Amino acid sequence: MQKGERALITGGNGFAGSFLAAELVKMGLEAHCLVRSTANLRWLEGLKVKLVFGEFTKKNNLKGLLSGIDYVFHCAGAKQGRDWADFANVNVLGTRNLVEGVLAEAPKLKRFVYVSSMAAMGPSGSLPSKEEQTCSPLTFYGTSKLKGEEEVLRRKSVIPSVILRPPAVYGPRDEDMLAMFKAVKFGVKPVFGFKEKRLNLCYVYDLVQGCVLAADAQVKSGSVYNIADEQSHTWEEVYREMSAALKTKALKIKIPVGLILTSALISELLAKAAGKSTIFTRQKVREMSCDWACDIGKARAELGYKPVYDIKKGIALTAQWYIENGWL
Repeated sequence: MQKGERALITGGNGFAGSFLAAELVKMGLEAHCLVRSTANLRWLEGLKVKLVFGEFTKKNNLKGLLSGIDYVFHCAGAKQGRDWADFANVNVLGTRNLVEGVLAEAPKLKRFVYVSSMAAMGPSGSLPSKEEQTCSPLTFYGTSKLKGEEEVLRRKSVIPSVILRPPAVYGPRDEDMLAMFKAVKFGVKPVFGFKEKRLNLCYVYDLVQGCVLAADAQVKSGSVYNIADEQSHTWEEVYREMSAALKTKALKIKIPVGLILTSALISELLAKAAGKSTIFTRQKVREMSCDWACDIGKARAELGYKPVYDIKKGIALTAQWYIENGWL
């Protein structure tokens, strides 16, 4: 990527997207952040980005927004919803709209980078997941991200594309793992089930590195890469680093999966009665009860990807940010 080139970022006001926007601005690119008119723009304050208002779930909203764009980074996505339709509307239909918008307005696009998820592959089992394995997603979220990938791959012969599959992404500004840090601060390390599980994580700056490399790499269109940290971890190892970062001791509590499933069902029923969605669902519980380890060898070999943040460094920086900003 070169100075002055234009990049469109969906979800540019969000957790990962805002860090990517900052990096692209630092590199001298013209960063266009596609955001809804009601979006919270706090993470973009002070950044020299161009705000583009619209919703990619509405095809007509994209007219004129992709003309002259050199790169698209599709970071936005629905992580929770009331039913399949909520996930499909954003992660499948929205992705299709973007792809079709590129075909109509940006025929010279240099790269479409789709930030998918390891959830699209499904759990890893006893061995780390590799990109070529058969995908078996467990959740509406994972299935919708996989179908979003299919929308991109369907046009790979005419739109140069790369798909990235990070596991859970964490770092400053992340709200998803905040609850775990709070639990540790309170003195508790909750573990789902009794079997030890392994997982990879991805610090947000490593994901940004993966996005930048994917945009420039001379690789085959439609290539898919796992982007994560170097080693897989047990939850005990993750909690140990959280305890060290927060300078506190926490007691491990193993919670039977059946009990958590019951609690998740209650969460779903309460959300449904209120006409809202919740991230604490039975699908999410089943997902968290599995192994989520992945192999990053392909990204290393073809993209030149080298993760910088292990969990010790990443968790310490995340905890520090939470404390300094009053989140913990």
